[in-house]
Amino acid sequence: MRKLGLILILGMMFVFPAFVSAQNNITLSSMTVQLWPEYDQPSMLVIADFEVDPATPLPVDLTFRIPQEANLIAVAALTGDGNFLNAVFEGPQAVGEWQTFTLTISQSSVYRFEYYQPITFNGNQRIFSYLWDGEYAVDAFSVLVLEPVNVTSFSMSPDYASITQENGSNYYNSRIVKLASGEQFALNLDYEKSTDILIAPPQGIQPAAPVDENTPGRVSLNNSLPYLIGGLGVVLIVGGVVYYWQAGRKSFKPSRRRPHPHSEADDSGEDAYCPQCGERSKAGDRFCRVCGARLRHKEE
Repeated sequence: MRKLGLILILGMMFVFPAFVSAQNNITLSSMTVQLWPEYDQPSMLVIADFEVDPATPLPVDLTFRIPQEANLIAVAALTGDGNFLNAVFEGPQAVGEWQTFTLTISQSSVYRFEYYQPITFNGNQRIFSYLWDGEYAVDAFSVLVLEPVNVTSFSMSPDYASITQENGSNYYNSRIVKLASGEQFALNLDYEKSTDILIAPPQGIQPAAPVDENTPGRVSLNNSLPYLIGGLGVVLIVGGVVYYWQAGRKSFKPSRRRPHPHSEADDSGEDAYCPQCGERSKAGDRFCRVCGARLRHKEE
């Protein structure tokens, strides 16, 4: 039993390194790196398109490294209709001076990842360096650089092989090279600009059609004003009726005159008040001077 377990362990030790080696020996049939300086941000937009060698058994996991200061924004795969669709990946995570992310390749297609990387600014001068770390062998590796606007001088090393134009913009094409596993490729870019204008500056959200009073969903003040005035008039009328009714009740409410309470002055025979109408009487009066009622005195 122990011998069987030992044989299994030894077998796994031989198989596992072979599997790891197979993962590291993957070859990319092509990789094209596009560098778009100051495109829609004052930084470098890096777009990497690649294909795995058709002889590679699928599925397979590929791990790519990007600079630590980079900002990964997209990982996608080309679909049959010619559009890129977001792909599932893991990461990025910091590993030393790099960030790494892992993408599972499940079918033969063109895959892409994009990230922004800072550019060094020195007045009108811009300096940028790109590095392919050589993680995988590449049969056809090339770099395509988009020329920024208002450039007064431009140079790249290694020097570009040709210049093409597309949509009025210049693209500097490097030579296509074959890279072995572990072989790096570095490109240095140095140019000057007279302004800070971007190639495609961000635009605010604009309406598809002019917005006016007839736009669906728009509330027009001109259409609503008559209803607002009518509603205010109804409120004023109701308020006036309620106020008038309340004021009328108060004006027609009968008042009651309360007789003044007797005081010690009344009991002493001095000034008193009529018990019938409440009129004040003089000292010595026996009858009210107003209603004629008999006054009450203490001696009575």
